[in-house]
Amino acid sequence: MIHSYPKYLRVRKRRHYQRIAQQAKRHVGQLVIIEARSTKNSYSRLGITASRHYGKAIQRNRFKRIVREAFRLCRGQLLPGLDLNIKPRQAAQKAKTTDVIAEMIHFLGCSPIPEKGCD
Repeated sequence: MIHSYPKYLRVRKRRHYQRIAQQAKRHVGQLVIIEARSTKNSYSRLGITASRHYGKAIQRNRFKRIVREAFRLCRGQLLPGLDLNIKPRQAAQKAKTTDVIAEMIHFLGCSPIPEKGCD
């Protein structure tokens, strides 16, 4: 059940996104921008911001799926008490899923993702 993505792990309110933007440490990569803010929670939460500037709905939704999958797979290795907001850069449109996942792993300090079929 560690690979689930329940609602309490999502940043959902506007004021939470604003707090992340104001108080976060920012990591700028080739494909994504990661804003991370420490909290007192015992778990980490994920927010994704993909505006129309990034692309059409199909591209934004693809990006969000990729980021959610990467977070879901490496949330066991994340430090507890982080609020994350992940934003795409234009280069992410042509990137593969593994590229975005690798960049998130690099910034968030997760171990490599296990192969499918490994438990």
